[in-house]
Amino acid sequence: MKKEHLGIIGDFIGIFQSLVTADFNITVTDTERVIAIKPGKTINFNVQRGDMLKEGTVALEAMHLRKPLSRMVPRELYGIPYMGRAVPLFDGSDIIGCIVVAESLDSKEKLVSLAQNLSTVLVQITEAITENASGLEKVANLSYQMESVSEVSLQSVKETDKIIETVYNISRQTKLLGFNASIEAARAGNAGRGFNVVASEISLLAENSSNSTQKINDILEKLRDENEKVSKQSQELSLILTQIAASTEEISASIQSLSTMSEELVNMAESLI
Repeated sequence: MKKEHLGIIGDFIGIFQSLVTADFNITVTDTERVIAIKPGKTINFNVQRGDMLKEGTVALEAMHLRKPLSRMVPRELYGIPYMGRAVPLFDGSDIIGCIVVAESLDSKEKLVSLAQNLSTVLVQITEAITENASGLEKVANLSYQMESVSEVSLQSVKETDKIIETVYNISRQTKLLGFNASIEAARAGNAGRGFNVVASEISLLAENSSNSTQKINDILEKLRDENEKVSKQSQELSLILTQIAASTEEISASIQSLSTMSEELVNMAESLI
């Protein structure tokens, strides 16, 4: 190939570009300058015919190495990251120029960035769900303990009922004893006056004991009702927490699946570059 043929090749690069669906920039150069250039739809270096080749371009490197070359070119050179593929052109053993095809990596870099961000977000969500699941487990255990305490409290109230019943029986018998003592004191006449005072005090004590026992019984009744409510609510809370924990595990499994898919997406995006 002769150096004067470079211009002819430059006249046909538009045809070459139209033959493929890929979006790329195609350039024909001599050893120093751009001979012809055809920008792509999304990749345009704002380079004109006759512009000097910049240091760091794939064209200069391929001509220096005297062999085809493919490599990524950073954004800093032309403002667009791209994959450059360059083929040096020879006239015998002499380098006369180069053909360069440049494919923009801007969209692919964004795809990789989005995939990596997605992966990071999914990891954070997974960690948050795991932490929440741990918290739910602690709350569920606490609810179970509350339910156990409530059951023990109800059992204690039932045991107290027996004591109240015993005290009530004693009070009733004491009252009966005081009544009988009053009858006997009345029969004794003047000799039984002192005993009548004692009998009256016994009756009064029995009455007070009976009233106090009734009040305690009323309090215990209310306590029993409240404990039953707490026990029922604890059971309902425990059931709800169990359902939430099960749902959380399902969500965690789904997030894990998405995380795996995200990693695959990152690998695929990176493999496109």
